[in-house]
Amino acid sequence: MKAYVLIQTTADKRPIAEALRGLPGVISAEDLTGPYDAIALARADSSGTLTDQVVSAIERVPGVIRALAAPLIRSVYAPLPAAANA
Repeated sequence: MKAYVLIQTTADKRPIAEALRGLPGVISAEDLTGPYDAIALARADSSGTLTDQVVSAIERVPGVIRALAAPLIRSVYAPLPAAANA
Protein backbone atom coordinates (compact mmCIF):
# COMPACT_ATOMS: atom_id res chain seq x y z
CA MET A 1 0.00 0.00 0.00
CA LYS A 2 1.05 3.59 -0.57
CA ALA A 3 0.27 6.69 1.48
CA TYR A 4 1.16 10.34 1.56
CA VAL A 5 2.46 11.35 4.97
CA LEU A 6 1.81 14.98 5.90
CA ILE A 7 4.43 16.27 8.30
CA GLN A 8 4.58 19.22 10.68
CA THR A 9 7.88 20.34 12.19
CA THR A 10 9.08 22.65 14.94
CA ALA A 11 8.93 26.41 14.51
CA ASP A 12 12.42 26.71 12.97
CA LYS A 13 11.03 25.01 9.81
CA ARG A 14 14.34 23.54 8.66
CA PRO A 15 14.07 21.46 5.48
CA ILE A 16 13.78 17.74 6.29
CA ALA A 17 13.08 16.12 2.89
CA GLU A 18 16.60 14.71 2.60
CA ALA A 19 16.36 13.09 6.04
CA LEU A 20 12.95 11.65 5.17
CA ARG A 21 14.14 10.26 1.84
CA GLY A 22 16.76 8.17 3.62
CA LEU A 23 14.16 6.28 5.69
CA PRO A 24 13.08 2.75 4.73
CA GLY A 25 9.67 2.81 3.06
CA VAL A 26 9.89 6.45 1.94
CA ILE A 27 9.73 6.67 -1.87
CA SER A 28 9.99 10.44 -2.19
CA ALA A 29 9.86 13.53 0.02
CA GLU A 30 9.33 17.25 -0.51
CA ASP A 31 9.62 20.30 1.73
CA LEU A 32 6.49 22.51 1.67
CA THR A 33 5.08 25.82 2.81
CA GLY A 34 1.65 26.06 4.39
CA PRO A 35 0.04 24.12 7.23
CA TYR A 36 2.37 21.14 6.62
CA ASP A 37 6.12 21.54 6.33
CA ALA A 38 6.88 18.40 4.36
CA ILE A 39 5.19 15.53 2.55
CA ALA A 40 6.48 12.03 1.93
CA LEU A 41 5.20 9.28 -0.34
CA ALA A 42 5.59 6.01 1.54
CA ARG A 43 5.10 2.35 0.69
CA ALA A 44 4.59 -0.67 2.96
CA ASP A 45 3.13 -4.17 2.77
CA SER A 46 0.18 -3.29 5.00
CA SER A 47 -1.44 -0.39 6.81
CA GLY A 48 -0.07 -1.76 10.09
CA THR A 49 3.48 -1.80 8.76
CA LEU A 50 3.01 1.70 7.37
CA THR A 51 1.90 3.03 10.75
CA ASP A 52 4.14 0.97 13.01
CA GLN A 53 7.34 1.29 11.01
CA VAL A 54 7.33 4.03 8.37
CA VAL A 55 5.25 6.72 10.12
CA SER A 56 6.93 5.94 13.44
CA ALA A 57 10.36 6.38 11.81
CA ILE A 58 9.25 9.72 10.35
CA GLU A 59 8.06 10.86 13.79
CA ARG A 60 11.54 10.13 15.17
CA VAL A 61 13.27 12.50 12.71
CA PRO A 62 14.58 15.48 14.70
CA GLY A 63 12.20 18.43 14.40
CA VAL A 64 9.11 16.42 13.43
CA ILE A 65 6.20 17.07 15.79
CA ARG A 66 3.37 15.38 13.84
CA ALA A 67 3.01 12.92 10.97
CA LEU A 68 -0.38 12.08 9.48
CA ALA A 69 -0.73 9.22 6.97
CA ALA A 70 -3.26 9.56 4.14
CA PRO A 71 -3.47 6.19 2.34
CA LEU A 72 -3.93 6.28 -1.43
CA ILE A 73 -7.21 4.91 -2.72
CA ARG A 74 -6.68 5.58 -6.42
CA SER A 75 -4.10 7.34 -8.60
CA VAL A 76 -4.99 9.11 -11.84
CA TYR A 77 -2.27 10.29 -14.18
CA ALA A 78 -2.37 12.64 -17.14
CA PRO A 79 -1.75 10.90 -20.46
CA LEU A 80 1.74 11.16 -21.85
CA PRO A 81 2.08 13.65 -24.71
CA ALA A 82 2.26 12.11 -28.18
CA ALA A 83 5.73 11.92 -29.68
CA ALA A 84 6.52 14.93 -31.86
CA ASN A 85 7.56 12.78 -34.83
CA ALA A 86 4.91 10.08 -34.53
